[in-house]
Amino acid sequence: MQDKNPNSLFGADINEYSQNVNFPILATSVDFLYLRSSGSASGSFRIDKKFIDFAKQSREYGIPVGAYHYAVPSANLTTADSQCDDFIATLQKGFGDGDYGDLFPVVDVEAPVDRSITTAQLLNWVDRFRKRFEKRTRRRLMLYTGAFFIDIYDNFLYPGKGYILSDMPLWIAMYTSIKGNPPYPMDQGGWTRWRIWQFSESGKVNGVSSPVDLNWGPNDLSLLMPPQKVSNLNATKIGNVITATWTKSKEKDISGYNLYLNNAYAGTASKDATTFKIDASKFKIPAGTPLIVSIEPFDLDNDFATKRTETRVKEAR
Repeated sequence: MQDKNPNSLFGADINEYSQNVNFPILATSVDFLYLRSSGSASGSFRIDKKFIDFAKQSREYGIPVGAYHYAVPSANLTTADSQCDDFIATLQKGFGDGDYGDLFPVVDVEAPVDRSITTAQLLNWVDRFRKRFEKRTRRRLMLYTGAFFIDIYDNFLYPGKGYILSDMPLWIAMYTSIKGNPPYPMDQGGWTRWRIWQFSESGKVNGVSSPVDLNWGPNDLSLLMPPQKVSNLNATKIGNVITATWTKSKEKDISGYNLYLNNAYAGTASKDATTFKIDASKFKIPAGTPLIVSIEPFDLDNDFATKRTETRVKEAR
């Protein structure tokens, strides 16, 4: 995988054990922040005691923020469902209804270390969790794990299926302070790039008095976030043809735009497009019904804007 570079963003992750967190100071110290929302290490799902307060203060002081769930995979796949659903509910308690944080939500997988389940069972559990999460929230899920843990579980290679998790954005823990570790993460588990690299578990950052986990991120915050809403959407109808126009997104990782007519899929435009034509005659819309065009950008991670931009179609005169 890649090393950090001079433009790599800097972030921390904190939890209920982080001491004397001063958010006004922390806001000047980090580019992004992750919070532990919850964990299942105790044998049952538990919300981090500081999560809701930390989420509120992160937003109040303008820190781009996300959250993770410390997962405990097992051979029983129904536990992936229950942990996932509880995680979804907890995120909304911290960030608001239908809001799962500014940054990628994260499933933290670093247990069990005793190999009490097989590699196939572990990977099936994580895959089930992420598919359920993404279907229910329409947000992409990032995976946090350690370089050591990937090694424990056969380099995350599923027999006969390959690297089934390698399309997930990766947050990798690999501490350079540990003797024998490389200077930066090596290719593992089918990944050749990290999105976040946790390089220390005992770092110092202004705004927190206790040691904290420290991270390097991508060069651009958009690579940790869903796309922003499209701006300046307009739509005009001549005959049966509706022409939609908008301002091209400036985000670096935009992959395209989905367009809808009265919530029915109308087509996909390329990342460089600023106009799209819709044949209204192909849609069964009752006469006299207002026509509404909406648009959502999506990025290279196949993450969508959390809200569509919409406009009422104007009849050309």
